[in-house]
Amino acid sequence: MSNIRNICSNCGNSLRGRYCHDCGQRANEPRRAVIGLVQDFFVETLWLDGRLLRSIGLLLWKPGRLARYYLDGKRVRYTPPFRMYLFASVFFFFLTFLLIGSAGNTAIDDETIAIRDFVRGIEEGIRDDSDRPAPADGESPDATPPGEGSIEPESEGGASGEASSPDGGSSWFDQTWEEMSYTGPAWFEPHARRLHYATTRVIDEPRLYLNSLQNNLPRVLLLAPLFYASLLALFYIYRRKFVFYDHLVVSLYMHAALYAYLLIALILSMIPLLGWLVPFLLIWPALQPYAVLRQAYGSNWVSVVGKGFLITSIYNIVVFILVLFGVSYALYQS
Repeated sequence: MSNIRNICSNCGNSLRGRYCHDCGQRANEPRRAVIGLVQDFFVETLWLDGRLLRSIGLLLWKPGRLARYYLDGKRVRYTPPFRMYLFASVFFFFLTFLLIGSAGNTAIDDETIAIRDFVRGIEEGIRDDSDRPAPADGESPDATPPGEGSIEPESEGGASGEASSPDGGSSWFDQTWEEMSYTGPAWFEPHARRLHYATTRVIDEPRLYLNSLQNNLPRVLLLAPLFYASLLALFYIYRRKFVFYDHLVVSLYMHAALYAYLLIALILSMIPLLGWLVPFLLIWPALQPYAVLRQAYGSNWVSVVGKGFLITSIYNIVVFILVLFGVSYALYQS
């Protein structure tokens, strides 16, 4: 007995074939097993279907051709650009921060403690030398007990015995904003004060900054495909048949390919025997923008090289500014 019904269970329309012509739901509704829930998660949530697997191969080799297919209307066989971009970028940032968080916790803690102990050791040496009486006649000035510093103090410590900094104030780790001298513009002072307190908190607890960076940097970099699409629209303004939507499709597929290559390089770097492939794997993403212009717009190689160099140069500057803003904003919010 066939499991294919004559009426769609979702919209009630008559069925002809394996799918409803109105809503697209499958006509075949077998008894569901528990494994079906897992299948739905991978297919509907992670989009691990035939379209994605087919799109990944073309994305890694010819992302511009994939964009051209999508713009020409061949969309059923391939994953949409924004979905592909989210898939690649989310997995890249997830794995990146997962590795940083798992492998770097102990290193960050040890490095932070070492730096803090080193600075405090210098300050304690300065304080001890400032309290030590001058050497008597014939006594060597270097005759100090083992383990004690012999750095000549630049300023005297306070009467309370706290560590002194070279400018006569308390330790940099212990200074408040009121103890520091701010000489910048008045409108920036509240932001500078917040950055100062955020910096001191990050030194004591680096994980706060890592969590803030994980939340803010991917959001800031969402602007990168939009800006790249704007550059494409500017340099191809004479192509009347291309609108901003078309340029954005090309930009999204190109950035998806970039994140996919970075993700693969990150995975290979974790494998000892394959780590040497990472530099070679990153050569193609550097040349990829030129190939995308050739594949998506059909430009000749002279035009591709000229426009590609200008677009890539401007884009790299903007991405550097975006990353710097994301890093600074993460510090500001930590």
